[in-house]
Amino acid sequence: MAPPVDPGTAKFYDNKEFQGDEFPYSIGADVSVPGSLNDKFLSVNVGNNTKVIAWQHYDESGKYREWEGAHSDISDIGGLSRFKVVEHNTRAISFQFKDNTGGSPLQYSLKIDARDVGTVLIKSNEDPLEWHLVGILPAGGPPVTTGVFLRDEKTGIYLSVGSVYFQWNEETNEVDIVESEAFPPQLKYERKGPSAFEITLVDNKPSQ
Repeated sequence: MAPPVDPGTAKFYDNKEFQGDEFPYSIGADVSVPGSLNDKFLSVNVGNNTKVIAWQHYDESGKYREWEGAHSDISDIGGLSRFKVVEHNTRAISFQFKDNTGGSPLQYSLKIDARDVGTVLIKSNEDPLEWHLVGILPAGGPPVTTGVFLRDEKTGIYLSVGSVYFQWNEETNEVDIVESEAFPPQLKYERKGPSAFEITLVDNKPSQ
């Protein structure tokens, strides 16, 4: 059974099942796990007003996870190196990237330059169970514009360079993608959750 935790706190443990040494962090903490503890946190108990957004690697790459509530085993992230403790209604914006043009697996890439996340590279038709973090938007927060670079990895040609515009929806408490001319015309998107979007390549011709 998980031990008690304050509403605005996340407690990490260096063993599964909330065993071992305890490491508490409050909302607002932006943590690069110290070398002695890198990949050592194995369970976490997150307070009611709190969410943890976590990355596998220090540079915000690799797998990412969102944790709310009690998690007795977090080893599926493959080792925890970096995380942020945020308010529970903060949205982590995530993408999957599909190719519908018949290209070979991983032929196309999306490079995302995202505020609060950094540069993220997503290959077409990767693991369908993994999502890629491309932004963080607090409830009611200001809109976020994110750079998007669409590239054919086989030829090295950029099909499009544009941006995607994220906005908080006060009515649904979700993140919306706002239509704009800067969104790459070769791409379509479909909502898969409050802040999760499947991005599909529907045209592999470069923009003029």
